[in-house]
Amino acid sequence: MKSSPRQQAKSAYAHFALLCGLILAAFLSSCETAPKPPPPRKVELAPAHYFDAKTGIYFPGALGRLYRKPIVNLENKTPGLGLAITYHSSDARIDVFVFDLQASIIPTGTEPEVIQQSFQSAIEDLEKAARTKPYRNLQIGPQQTARLSSTAFLQSEFQYDESLLAKEGQLLLSGVNSQILKIRAVKTLGSSIDFDRLLGYLGQAIARSQQSGYGGIDNQSYQNISRSLQSIDLSDGLSQAEAIAIAQIELVNRKRHNRYDATSARVIESGLPQFAIVAFAPYPSVNTASSPQSIRVLVRQNGEADLLSIEG
Repeated sequence: MKSSPRQQAKSAYAHFALLCGLILAAFLSSCETAPKPPPPRKVELAPAHYFDAKTGIYFPGALGRLYRKPIVNLENKTPGLGLAITYHSSDARIDVFVFDLQASIIPTGTEPEVIQQSFQSAIEDLEKAARTKPYRNLQIGPQQTARLSSTAFLQSEFQYDESLLAKEGQLLLSGVNSQILKIRAVKTLGSSIDFDRLLGYLGQAIARSQQSGYGGIDNQSYQNISRSLQSIDLSDGLSQAEAIAIAQIELVNRKRHNRYDATSARVIESGLPQFAIVAFAPYPSVNTASSPQSIRVLVRQNGEADLLSIEG
């Protein structure tokens, strides 16, 4: 018996619906078993360079694969301790400290007494850590002199055990651009980190700061200034030597001796024994267009001094 057209339409519709259902089920099944795309890879970007206005050093955002952490200002809590700059990776760490111990003058280089004493204090900090158990089996090598680019540093190498891991490192310290610069570099023993290469980058940053008009007073000049200040006697009026010595200490008190050479002092206007105007030249810079001009200090007979202006 032939089916009616209406029945034929219903049958075709039923077959179509069944086919659609099978296709939908297969699609949903394939969606459930399809592999999920991997999560996006997190990319860590190195921070920007940090400029320290006291030393003129641009500290890079990374040293190799060691990234810099946020700068820690220790000065706010303990005046004289300056700031701490840390670079780290999973197996290495480099800490850089820039400070002045609230001293009026930090001479440059490795010879000054304050530099020698600060280095010994840093060694004692390692020994204290060994006594209080964070470090075990501490071994410290002899003090020697090392160079980061053109800058000399006091240096000692050391080893210790910490949290079942053997560590090795080096301690460096010097007077740089009127501040004390201390570097403590530590890595897991056997790490492929090349400290000589990474610390060389810091040496290059120091050299660039000194090419850009930053500097400091060498140890001999510091001793000469100290002797001149001790011999000042204004009871018979102001002499040229006394005017220069007072102007030098005023330059230091105004924190300008990192940009102006205290040893370049010259009297440019004399009203002795009542007063004198002393000028200081800036440290040389490869960028002469942006380097400052000479700075002037007025010194009076009573020993008072005022920073006047920059010479045009």
